[in-house]
Amino acid sequence: MAAARVGKLARKVAGKVAGKPARAQQSPLLDDQLYRLIADSIPQLVWATGPEGDAHYFNSRLLDYTGMSAEQLAGQGWREIICPDDRQHVSEAWAAAARGGERYAIECRLRRADGTYRWHHVAALPLRDTAGRIVRWFGTCTDVENLERMVEERTAALRESERRFNLFMEHVPAIAWIHDSQLRYTYANKFYEKLFGVPASELLGQEPARFFPPAAAARFRETNLKVQREGAPVQYAIDLPQGRWLAVKFPLPDASGGVGVGGIAVDITERSRLEEALRQSERRFQLFMDHLPAYAWIRDARFRYTFVNRTYAKWWGIEPEAMIGRDSAEFFPPEHADYLREQDRKVQRDGAPMQYVDSVPTGRWLKVKFPLPDGTGGVGVAGIAVDITDRTRLEEALAQSEQRFRSFMEHAPAAAWIKDARFRYAYVNRTYESVYGRPAKDVLGRDDFELHGPELARFFREEDETILRTGEAAQRPHKLPYADGRRGQWLVTKFPLGDGAGGTGVAGIAIDATPRFEAEEKARRYADNVRDLVNRLVQAQESERRRVADDLHDLIGQNLTALGIDLQALKQHLQSAGDAAARLDAMAALLETTIDAIRGVMTDLRPVALEEFGLVPALRWYASEFGKRTGMKVLTNASGREPRLPPDTELALFRIVQEALTNAAKHSGGSVVDITVEAQDGGLRVSVEDDGRGFPEPAGARARRGGFGLPTMRERAEGLRGTLRVEFPGRGTRVVVEIPAAPDAD
Repeated sequence: MAAARVGKLARKVAGKVAGKPARAQQSPLLDDQLYRLIADSIPQLVWATGPEGDAHYFNSRLLDYTGMSAEQLAGQGWREIICPDDRQHVSEAWAAAARGGERYAIECRLRRADGTYRWHHVAALPLRDTAGRIVRWFGTCTDVENLERMVEERTAALRESERRFNLFMEHVPAIAWIHDSQLRYTYANKFYEKLFGVPASELLGQEPARFFPPAAAARFRETNLKVQREGAPVQYAIDLPQGRWLAVKFPLPDASGGVGVGGIAVDITERSRLEEALRQSERRFQLFMDHLPAYAWIRDARFRYTFVNRTYAKWWGIEPEAMIGRDSAEFFPPEHADYLREQDRKVQRDGAPMQYVDSVPTGRWLKVKFPLPDGTGGVGVAGIAVDITDRTRLEEALAQSEQRFRSFMEHAPAAAWIKDARFRYAYVNRTYESVYGRPAKDVLGRDDFELHGPELARFFREEDETILRTGEAAQRPHKLPYADGRRGQWLVTKFPLGDGAGGTGVAGIAIDATPRFEAEEKARRYADNVRDLVNRLVQAQESERRRVADDLHDLIGQNLTALGIDLQALKQHLQSAGDAAARLDAMAALLETTIDAIRGVMTDLRPVALEEFGLVPALRWYASEFGKRTGMKVLTNASGREPRLPPDTELALFRIVQEALTNAAKHSGGSVVDITVEAQDGGLRVSVEDDGRGFPEPAGARARRGGFGLPTMRERAEGLRGTLRVEFPGRGTRVVVEIPAAPDAD
């Protein structure tokens, strides 16, 4: 029998077609108009009968095939088209199916309009009402002799579909792959092969673990299993040695009936670079874009959709199946549809890809369209669109941030520059141009050795290398030349800064501090002049004191001494006059007191012990004398050896201690004063501390210290290039004077 060769395959095909109405059991009120539309679109002969087998419907294909009218075939008239040799077999099979209410399937010969009998596979299913009663039979007849031709046509269509798929995937700017249900490669596009350096022939049939490190392979497997387990797409970002990628995996049936995994990954390295640039700049600038969604579509030569991906359909809120075979004018406003048609015609006319940016109310899109054969001999158009709204916004923000930075730096009263990782100038501001007398175009892209002399360039390079080595900012004063050759004092701050190419350069800001340094130098010279003047005044004062002391000694002292001798001689002459002797004793005592007072004044004016023995012995002697006069206990402590100092230094320190003791006696109300002399860090420290009541608070001390001789004491200390301060240890007052260096001993 001719049907024996293809009967099995025919039953599979016809079963799929005849099996469709089985769903109608759940909806017996199937709309007749929709039913007829569906039946007329099916490539099989379709018919329907009542419960007893009386035919009442035939699709147009069946009427054309038999050349008979519906009236001729109605009722039992359909038996006339069955080959007489097969009628008995058909009747028995139909009776059995009607009795059991089960699916009817048989192979028999049917008469064509030209009288030829051809083998058909006949199948029918019952339609039941809500009570379970059969109300209709729906059946199909499939010409099994055309099946081989149909298979060949379907195979060719499949090959064409595969060819279109491969051509489309080779234009996608992404890596794409397919795993079967065992997670072995069944497909990888050329971009995938090129990216990982593995030919598809080596990938097919293998698992990822063979080609990737364990950690990466484990992650691939984990996401694959998740897609299989959940039956839903998974999207994630992945870092590879080749860059950062945004991957989407989705379930995909494989040839074995299992669920494999398809995947596509878009390179988002550039987007990540822009984000990093913004983070670096948002010390001048701000955060960059995150994701880059894309959608794709194919339209045939008549601009009808033959493919749209899920992203495209989701974006427009239309199911992909609803778009296939229809024109864009059915979904979009006329103006937008005309715009799309114009772009498609240009791609068809030029026969070359086309890339452009499209601004629509939903944002800005980067679109790529390219010609693609549509499988019917015509040339259709395929397209890919990436949403660049966020990237555009971030690029504008970056440009604005750059503008803010440049505007600020161009108006800053300081020279500013940026060098890349190779120490070439990448930016200089206007102040820099004016300082060095070079426009930016003559500086950018060059290093210091091309712009300055060897010595200055080497100095700059060593500083820059130190900044990069330590990774820390540094601020130093420098003496640098102006454009006219003059040298000025500059305060320079340098710090490391990423150069936008993955390296680290050096940025710097230099403030012209020449006026400040000149003012400080003038102030220093003024201070030196004041100090010299004070020293001369002190020397003149000491010289005058010495002269007064000498005059007292030479004139008044000698005369008083002679007077005392004369009084003593006169007393011996008047031994007999008791009253006169007593008066002479009183006069002698008064004279002695006057001589002692004059000697004290002479000592204060010219401390002989200081000239003869040095500072520490003179302080010990003066402390003893001061204690006798005031009743205070004065202790003198000296650490280490007692070197001789220059006479002016010893005299100034002695006078400071002298004034401090006088203040303690007058104002402290204390009973003990400690004088401490100690060598310290190559200098000398002298302190005078009493145990009196001190000042109520430091502010009070500052308000009243002018009356305690402190200004004079401070001037003496500063005349030695030292310092003087008043401390408040809690009880009493401490006066501390420090001079920076103690000269060698005599």
